[in-house]
Amino acid sequence: MTLGLLVGRFGAFLRELPEPPFAAEPQTPFPNQLGRLRGQFGHHIVLLTLLSRADGEAVMQERQVILHHCLDQAHKAGMPATAAEAAELGDHLRDLRPTMTQFYPALGRLEEASKDEVLAVIATAMAVVDADGTRRERELEFLLDLRRELELL
Repeated sequence: MTLGLLVGRFGAFLRELPEPPFAAEPQTPFPNQLGRLRGQFGHHIVLLTLLSRADGEAVMQERQVILHHCLDQAHKAGMPATAAEAAELGDHLRDLRPTMTQFYPALGRLEEASKDEVLAVIATAMAVVDADGTRRERELEFLLDLRRELELL
């Protein structure tokens, strides 16, 4: 199975969550102050936030997992976030409710990513699933299977 097909399965998984987490109304754009970092993880934020909102809301612990992932991605790219950028990103994550129109471009970007980047997103997705203390076995099992298949590529 190719990396693109595995990412597609992740996208299908997000679309089929019991409570579709997509917002109906347009959202506040990505903060201008974070423009230099957006290319590194903007698409990750959309996908991970959709997963965190699958049960109706993104709790603080889930948002913290996503924030740490983004800060780690920025650091790995040689563009570490400043304290002000980290705070701005945290505020953005609190209010973010991705729309379906954001989903498809984000998924497309992930399909073009490296195996290591996709593995990092899947690992973070697993942490998001566990972060609120409510383990949903179906989600965790799917993500574990997906990670195993990715590691075989």
